[in-house]
Amino acid sequence: MELSHDSFPKIDMQPRRKPWRILAITGSIALVIALLFVVAGRPPSNFVPGTIVTIPDGSSTRDAAVLLQQSHIVRSASLFEFLVNVVLSGRPVIAGEFSFDHAHGALQVARLVTGGGFGGTQVRITIPEGSSVVEVSAIMQKAIPTWDTNDFVAKAKPFEGFLFPDTYVVFREITPDEMIMILQDEFAKKTEPLQSEIAQSGRTELQIITMASILEKEAKNATEARTIAGILWKRYDAGKPLQVDAPFLYVLGKTSSQLTVADLQKDGPYNTYTRKGLPAGPIGNPGLATIEAALHPLASPYLFYLHDANGQVHYATTYAQHLQNKKKYLP
Repeated sequence: MELSHDSFPKIDMQPRRKPWRILAITGSIALVIALLFVVAGRPPSNFVPGTIVTIPDGSSTRDAAVLLQQSHIVRSASLFEFLVNVVLSGRPVIAGEFSFDHAHGALQVARLVTGGGFGGTQVRITIPEGSSVVEVSAIMQKAIPTWDTNDFVAKAKPFEGFLFPDTYVVFREITPDEMIMILQDEFAKKTEPLQSEIAQSGRTELQIITMASILEKEAKNATEARTIAGILWKRYDAGKPLQVDAPFLYVLGKTSSQLTVADLQKDGPYNTYTRKGLPAGPIGNPGLATIEAALHPLASPYLFYLHDANGQVHYATTYAQHLQNKKKYLP
């Protein structure tokens, strides 16, 4: 019986890859990818501590990724996108200000800007010099709609004058108690170098801060503040009423042009026309410039001053000259 070639089983002459070799190749590729992710996920070498990144409303994940890469918060915008879209299941980025005091890996950054880490988003709060507790609370509420204004004002009022005005970056979840503590701590830190001078000035810290809070409203610059401080301390030491309008803005919410004769004659702890000396306490929270002006007043022959409609100050050595200035410069 003759057998044809087709009768024999065919033999595959191609060499077969061994399973262990396939696994090794696959494992090597996975290792390389993992290493690339590790390297790309590390903080950039040119990261600057304290960097603040603002993600605008309506930003896409790509927009945020590019912004974070440009700000040297992450090395790779593409990796950041991958982490948000795949690892974090496409959670949307949150608009707001983010403060990076320390370097973080890309995954940590992704969690932060999607609201999943470090306590949520942060906001920048700028408190101008001279702001009162009520004004500070209004600023906070504008930045944080859930802010409890009544709670803050009630708790902060006793510390009026000693809550340092500056720019702060805080979490949206901050409480009134926490904010008061931050403002007090900053006041202590910024005024610590002045404490020995205050102690040697012959005046109490409360007197210095109260005077500084008046200067915030009465002066436009440091030189003017020192000159007016010299006039007011001179009146204070001579036992004369200070006769300044700034406390009425604090108590009544009225500017000099809005005050009536009845306002000036109504006695109260903040009326510097009916009472001698300083008002009952600070009328706002002064900055360093006015605190230093109150501490280092400029000597001058003047005993009176007033501001015209343009805010220009006019000095006088006698009451007669002061009356002339009133007729000349006030409506």
